[in-house]
Amino acid sequence: MTKRNDIQGPLAPLDTDSIAPEVHGTEKRTTAALRLLGRLGLVFARTFRLFFTAHCDKRESWRMAHRFTNGSLAFIVVSMAFVGMIMVYQSTEQLARAVGDTTLVGASFLKLLVRVLGPTVIGMLLACRVGAGIAAEIGAMAVTDQLDAMRMSAADPIETLMVPRLRGGLIASLALVIIGSFSAVLAGLATSRLMYGMAPGTYFNFSMIQPFDVVQGIAKSFSYGVAVPIISGAFGLFARGGARGVGEATTAAVVGSSFAIVLLDSLISMAAHILEGL
Repeated sequence: MTKRNDIQGPLAPLDTDSIAPEVHGTEKRTTAALRLLGRLGLVFARTFRLFFTAHCDKRESWRMAHRFTNGSLAFIVVSMAFVGMIMVYQSTEQLARAVGDTTLVGASFLKLLVRVLGPTVIGMLLACRVGAGIAAEIGAMAVTDQLDAMRMSAADPIETLMVPRLRGGLIASLALVIIGSFSAVLAGLATSRLMYGMAPGTYFNFSMIQPFDVVQGIAKSFSYGVAVPIISGAFGLFARGGARGVGEATTAAVVGSSFAIVLLDSLISMAAHILEGL
């Protein structure tokens, strides 16, 4: 009985105002927000604890990784190509007008892409594409009593649903950051070459990229790969109230994942700045 309560406690459906606290009074909103943060923390702790020890089908984790990567590939490649084009165009245009020297456009863009732009923009895109899908899928199972059926069959929804999505999200996040950043680099090269006649040797200037920049980019990629599946899956687990509840959970998952990405980006950047100064 203790195990059943432990499973069901943090996963029992939230009240609607806990997901989107449309209540009057600062005290009620604060209580609802703190309650939600606490339950998100419980889901994160239990998912992370089961990450290496879960007895779920390992092929399910690879299937999730393939689904997340393949389903988001075209979206991220095209989006990052436009990001690369815009960043290189704006940087070259401003430097050409201000100082007339555009030789460091490629070096500064590549450093920014590796350190911040690639992981964070792609993390936001994953929150929209992958996070919404996870929340809708698990939310639909929650409102149709499939999660209760799993518990009655002695299956833990965290182990069965969350852990494979977390493993798949980590793999997909790193793979998509690499592919999307490469797409931005190529689009930036095409823009600089066609519009400004910049030589490829000038554009591919890696002198400003330090090993710590690469470490920071990888750390952000993995942290976003953790945040998006857990937050989105948790809101799906909390869903209630039929189709409307699934929609609210999906919206909350996208907003929550996006906010977590911004917060993690700030924290990792500040930590990197402090460590670089040591």
